[in-house]
Amino acid sequence: MKILTTLAFLLISLPSVAHQNHLLSLVSPNFPPYTYEHNQEVVSIGAELIHRMFANTEIPYKLTIVADYGVVVQVLKAKLADGMFLATQNAERDAIAVFTQPLMMNKWSWYMLADSGIDLNADSFKSQAVVGSIKGTNTEKWLKESGYNSIAHPVEASALIDMLKARRIDAAFVAEAVFEHALDQQVLSQFKKVVEVEKPFGMYISYDYLKKNPNSLAQINRSIELMNLD
Repeated sequence: MKILTTLAFLLISLPSVAHQNHLLSLVSPNFPPYTYEHNQEVVSIGAELIHRMFANTEIPYKLTIVADYGVVVQVLKAKLADGMFLATQNAERDAIAVFTQPLMMNKWSWYMLADSGIDLNADSFKSQAVVGSIKGTNTEKWLKESGYNSIAHPVEASALIDMLKARRIDAAFVAEAVFEHALDQQVLSQFKKVVEVEKPFGMYISYDYLKKNPNSLAQINRSIELMNLD
């Protein structure tokens, strides 16, 4: 019901791709510090990267925040928007859109209480430890696909932090910047971190948009390459 309500709202609020073929409508989850809304404006790391990138193109664009990555994908599938940011790759997203050059790298990391004796490399960790990630993210998908005992799927990192402190979960698996956002050093010292992997973080542009605007992907990727040279 929540997703249906969100899609109905977006159907009204997002620009119609049919009537504005050249406007690139991008959606992003509420995912601090990468993307969030302040005073009805999309701000933070991801928004700054997007603004810098489009400054070197002739592409008009619009940014909109939705609840989580699950809603983002549903919005793209319903053709209510043309792309998503920031995102890592997976097969579901590849089926509906094209991944751009990376805008930055995203560190997927394990977080545990500092006094935890858990061995991440032990066979028993995957089968017995209770772990969690943020709903709709690729880190959550990775846990499920890798066979971990993943039972916690909140929409905000703060909930995972509370679960760890209360020992309701043994470990959280999440993007480093998302977990550590707004935590001071005293709180952060209560946890230990192990980086699992670094993933490219970029945008997805829908096949429908690229069919109508075939030169846009080359403009976007060239602008990203120029940014990375700075």
